[in-house]
Amino acid sequence: MEQKLLESIRNDFLNNKPIIILDDEREVEGDLVFPAELMNESVAEFFFKYGKGLFCIVGPEENLLKRGFFKLPTNYNANYFIPIDFGNGTGINAFERAQTCVQLANTQTTLSDFRYPGHVTLIGAKDFTMRRGHSESSVELMKLSGFKPFSVITEILDENGESHNIEHVFQLAKKFGLKVLNISGIWRFYVKNTELMKVKSVARLPTRFGEFKIISFENNLDHKEHIALLKEWEKGTTPYVRVHSECLTGDTLLSLRCDCGSQLSNALRKISEKGGILLYLRQEGRGIGLSKKIEAYNLQDSGYDTHEANIALGFKPDERDYAAAYQMLKALGVEEVILLTNNKEKVDELEKYGIRIRHSERLYGEITRYNEFYLKTKLIKFHHQLEELFEKEV
Repeated sequence: MEQKLLESIRNDFLNNKPIIILDDEREVEGDLVFPAELMNESVAEFFFKYGKGLFCIVGPEENLLKRGFFKLPTNYNANYFIPIDFGNGTGINAFERAQTCVQLANTQTTLSDFRYPGHVTLIGAKDFTMRRGHSESSVELMKLSGFKPFSVITEILDENGESHNIEHVFQLAKKFGLKVLNISGIWRFYVKNTELMKVKSVARLPTRFGEFKIISFENNLDHKEHIALLKEWEKGTTPYVRVHSECLTGDTLLSLRCDCGSQLSNALRKISEKGGILLYLRQEGRGIGLSKKIEAYNLQDSGYDTHEANIALGFKPDERDYAAAYQMLKALGVEEVILLTNNKEKVDELEKYGIRIRHSERLYGEITRYNEFYLKTKLIKFHHQLEELFEKEV
């Protein structure tokens, strides 16, 4: 999502045209979205007629709490606040619900200016770095497009009342000329245009591969302690970069179930020779965490491969995110890299954030009888570029 698109979205809003935000990964739903400060009777009627879902106004959780609005009890971690009405009418018709939205976006109002419980559902949005749902992405889109951080959202239901009919969502968008944005696209634009990490501490780190600078970061992205090891490169050249996801078992405990430890060593050796950066990301087990990785190991002992094991535990095959890698490179002033990887997804993800990949170089680890099946799974199911390791069999 680029600046021109944001300007076009802003113009749509100013011309009473909502947009659609699509969550095609978690909820698999599309929501109509519009700035609360601009909400009016005609747009509200459109939401009722063509959205059909729950008519909600969303604002930053912290702001709502400061103004006296209070949360409803929940047994499933919902973030609903007391529903509200503004004015002396019934609060149910399109005009009155629109006025409630406009007045909530007026940050000078407090709970005492509204009647409750009312007919407009109120939702508190978490920080976008903590939760990536319709609520958070819609509030962030309001800010990105130059409006107050208060949105009106309604799930889009089809003629049978189904909210997961993505084909219907696109048909509605085509019929009325509505833009459709993915939450992932809004997130990517947010990460690209917001400083979420900056250098915190730097120290010398002598290793058996040579001396590096070890760098920690103040991290408001995911609040994990990612680090970088940096070896200065010649001025005018492009640094070699390895994005390495933490593997306690392979990197530290010298496990032979994977090739992570030997890949880490080979990366440090290469960077020490050529100059560059190793980004060490704290996303163990392809992002599922250490305990879950051990559960996955147990399933693998029963015949599952690593792809199947993650799915059996309720995860995607690969849960990793490279937003932190982009933010770390940005904090270090690096815009172009030679990427040490066998994983084309890393190339694609960094390029989506705007990092220029001059080219990528394959980085192999040690192949053993313990990790051969694991590496073949990487090749076949994760599409890592490992053909040379198995060229006699592929």
